[in-house]
Amino acid sequence: MAFYKDKLQTAYDTMKKENIDMWIVAGQESATNSEPILPIISDHEFIGETALIFMKNGKAKTVCTPIDKNGYVNAGVFEEVIDFPVSFDQSVADVIKDVKPQVIALDFSENDPSSDGLTAGTYLHLMESFKLADFQGKVVSAKPIVNRVRGIKSSRELDKIRKACAAAEEIFRKAADVIRDGVNCQDVYAFFQKETDDHGYGYAWSKSCNPGVFSGPGCPAGHMGAPDVVIRKGHVVNIDFGVKVDGYSCDLQRMYYVLRDDETDAPEDIKFAFYTERDGIAATAKYMTPGKTGLEVDTFCRETITSKGFAEWGCATGHQMGMEAHDGGSILGPQKPRYNRDDLIRVPIEAGNVFTIEPGIECSGGHLGMEEDVVVREQGAEFLTPPQQELILIRSK
Repeated sequence: MAFYKDKLQTAYDTMKKENIDMWIVAGQESATNSEPILPIISDHEFIGETALIFMKNGKAKTVCTPIDKNGYVNAGVFEEVIDFPVSFDQSVADVIKDVKPQVIALDFSENDPSSDGLTAGTYLHLMESFKLADFQGKVVSAKPIVNRVRGIKSSRELDKIRKACAAAEEIFRKAADVIRDGVNCQDVYAFFQKETDDHGYGYAWSKSCNPGVFSGPGCPAGHMGAPDVVIRKGHVVNIDFGVKVDGYSCDLQRMYYVLRDDETDAPEDIKFAFYTERDGIAATAKYMTPGKTGLEVDTFCRETITSKGFAEWGCATGHQMGMEAHDGGSILGPQKPRYNRDDLIRVPIEAGNVFTIEPGIECSGGHLGMEEDVVVREQGAEFLTPPQQELILIRSK
């Protein structure tokens, strides 16, 4: 059993910043009913009723089943390990009475699933504990803690994301030998899945929709896998793909162009669209410094690309990524009804956050949907894999 001390330090720092006295992460049999923050802070699963109790003074206690006691003792991060003999509720209440917190954070959120790990049953147990402790303070969402603990990636986590990116890039390169005139998008989809399975990689999102393979004007797109569409000369082929390696994900899109018989390069209008998107992503990465909000980054990217005469895209410019392709927390999003919440687009980004940058525009050959993965640094975002610089040209065979 191991707890990641860098992540716990982020939790303690956030508790001080938010004036939260106690954070309780509680659950039971997490392999059956997961708590999303648990694998971020530990390699352990809950066995039976368990409460990890963190205090803003940097100390922690845990209430657990007797079979887990030695594991928590040996973890070296808990000043007290309480193996409750009879009552979980009473044992948690005793800790609350001893610490006397005024503000307790629990893992619930109305709109962020990564912060909503507290089950209804465990909530009822904790409410009973609060009653037994005669707790008169305030209960708040642990979302600010969870978002920073999950969102600020350690060097260990970044190394794993880079591995996932490198694995996906190799499959993208191989795909250039499969994509050609007359091949169905579904055949390319099958190729990516075979490569993923043969290498033993996981899928960064649902296998049924991974990868997305889209070719030519008017091709159905979105989270749907691959439509029954035949790739033709003159098409741009957009592939949205992500693998999971060593528990961490990537989320990349790469663009191919299928040359016509008389072409040695893509038409000028398609290249102009591609370079506009490529350069817009690069400029956005430079603009992404700590303190800017997701709304500011999204607006910058949109204005950079639409100033070249292209229509703006309907979805957000980017989302956070980590263990999951969509990793929760704030996004790079616009003031549109789906996204227009302060906690979603007006939260300052921080150094160590990993985001996708994925504007989308239409051109004569179809949809251009490049996507890059970046980590926020003090001087701007760093690409986690070399960004695509040129269309991948597919010659007739």
